Amino acid sequence: MNEVTHGGIQPAELAALGIDPIDVLDLSANLHPHGPHPHVLLAAREADIRHYPEADAHTLRDEIAARSRLEPSQVLVTPGATAALHLATRALLAAGESCALWPPTFGEYASAVDAVGAHAVEYRSEAPTFEVRTDIEAAPLGILCNPNNPTGAYLDRAAVERIASRLGTLVLDVAYDVFVDGAWDADDLVRAGAPVLVVHSMTKLHAAPGVRIGYVAGPAPLIAKLARLQPAWSVGATALAAGHAMLAVEEPQRYAAREVSSVRRLLADRLRESGVQVTEGRANFLLVHVVNAPAFRLALLRRDFMVRDCTSFGLPEWVRIAVPVEVAALRLLRAFPAALQESRA
Repeated sequence: MNEVTHGGIQPAELAALGIDPIDVLDLSANLHPHGPHPHVLLAAREADIRHYPEADAHTLRDEIAARSRLEPSQVLVTPGATAALHLATRALLAAGESCALWPPTFGEYASAVDAVGAHAVEYRSEAPTFEVRTDIEAAPLGILCNPNNPTGAYLDRAAVERIASRLGTLVLDVAYDVFVDGAWDADDLVRAGAPVLVVHSMTKLHAAPGVRIGYVAGPAPLIAKLARLQPAWSVGATALAAGHAMLAVEEPQRYAAREVSSVRRLLADRLRESGVQVTEGRANFLLVHVVNAPAFRLALLRRDFMVRDCTSFGLPEWVRIAVPVEVAALRLLRAFPAALQESRA
């Protein structure tokens, strides 16, 4: 299986550099800039770990289904969105079959395809626009991130339906659509009976990636195939407690996230004014051209900001920067020129 590089603070790296983790603002993971709601933290802390959790997470499943106007048979709760992706390839791809991918994109897609002995057919988008191709060859499966990570490219429903029409099943990863102004409801495809599995992360909006919780929505027969592959008790008591709390505070979290678009535009505009090339997209992050991504990441880390080196995406000249709160964005803009100069020295 291909090794996948991910974002996030690495304590060993900071220790080697003599940097205290508490001083670093992590913009390498695309999370809600305000952090988790106190209600979610309290629920996770007070979860009852003395007993087995529900074997199939049916209480949380039923609550998600009701909120999403879906049947419980159309929802499967998983220990994170990545687990759902791997379940989908195991259930729907045979060794030697093909799966459409749209790189640069999340590395777990290729890993999940490789793990079952299938092969990826890639429709790579190119800088600086990173336009997503919809003219694809027929395939049994495709995995599409919308909005895409790391480019932020966002397709409307008609474009996604064009892609889906060429596939046996489309796995649609919507981990970041909660941050898109005017996003269309991807679960409408499920309600319409389309052969689409919509993968939801619950931890991006709630800034709680340490709790592995997500879900996938889709036609009942496809959901049943995935459910048969997921062991009992896959979602633990702490994750279930946090998941219920996340649903309870979803509206205030979404309300607080409204500023993401304006701060993203602020960052993009200021960086462009300074001569830096930026791909803005529609998500809660920017893709920024810095020439030498590993060197720039290190230079900015020394200034207490961690960003995502996009070399693993095949973009060694670019970094991805999660959108912080405005005051932190202004600090980042002040640190940016010196870090850029140092990385090019």
